[in-house]
Amino acid sequence: MSKAIDVLRDEKVQRLLRIIRDKRIELIEPKVEFNFAVKYPVLDDANIPPEEVIKSLSALTEAGILISDVVDNVVVCPHCFSHRLMINVRCPSCHSSRLVMGRMIEHMTCGHIDFEERFKSEEGLFCPNCKKPLNQLGVDYKVFSSLYRCLSCKSTFSDPDIKYICDNGHYFEEEELTIYNVMAFKVNPEKRSLIESITFDVEAMLKPLKDEGLIVTAPIIIQGKSGIKHEFSFAIQQGNDPSTIIVGSVHTSDKAASVTDVLALWAKARDVDASHVMMITLSGIDEAGKKLAEAYAMKIIDGRDAHKATIEIKDHVTKILKEPHEQHSQR
Repeated sequence: MSKAIDVLRDEKVQRLLRIIRDKRIELIEPKVEFNFAVKYPVLDDANIPPEEVIKSLSALTEAGILISDVVDNVVVCPHCFSHRLMINVRCPSCHSSRLVMGRMIEHMTCGHIDFEERFKSEEGLFCPNCKKPLNQLGVDYKVFSSLYRCLSCKSTFSDPDIKYICDNGHYFEEEELTIYNVMAFKVNPEKRSLIESITFDVEAMLKPLKDEGLIVTAPIIIQGKSGIKHEFSFAIQQGNDPSTIIVGSVHTSDKAASVTDVLALWAKARDVDASHVMMITLSGIDEAGKKLAEAYAMKIIDGRDAHKATIEIKDHVTKILKEPHEQHSQR
């Protein structure tokens, strides 16, 4: 699980998740291009190289946030996986690459085969070998739409040996070709709330308070009177004044915050002797939880609209700091 958490904390993965969140993306479709092999245009705003996008999407699939599906394929080099390939055709007899290809004619009487141009004259078609005229197709001669001739050994053939060359100089046979599966990705609907929580930027919401000169720490671990260390999503303080310590938690579950969540936060806040408590919830709060939070004077912030939440947090903290430094009712 720790490996999955490390993946989700990766900066590139975070950028992709924020785009998925902000654009409400459900399906991430590929586009096959020669320059980049596979791109995902809907994620271009992330400004991440295509190969890194693919790695990040694969990591998100392993974490269960995305669901992948094969929709296409690209042939790549088996040695370096480059998709930039050239085809090289060679003579099956002498393996020379000195080949020419074109439309050919076979004179059925003498069996001579040569390029069509060699049979043409102002008077019509004549065999360059026996000089006889070719009057009727299928009787006097046959036409082959495309044949190869080796300039080294003079043999004629329809199926050359095929070799591939990648842009890194690797040669390989057709049977060595590697197929790279091109994937489309769907957002796992069960993980939508997880995406919201992973990409939730509480520090950005609290930045206006920092700009006002307040001490903001996010996240923070505070040792309580019981000796237990409690983790909070953030803490806000005015200078060294202990009476202004505001602690808060971000509720990231896909279920609405409940009485249990309120009680858990309240107990931690009491143990660290915080003067005020805030909960930012990404999924709302149920009625019972809301009533208990009001009874405890716990501020509930709806974090689903980041802009509104930022304003509400600043207004609430500003109001607290303007109040006389009285001992909070929780003490």
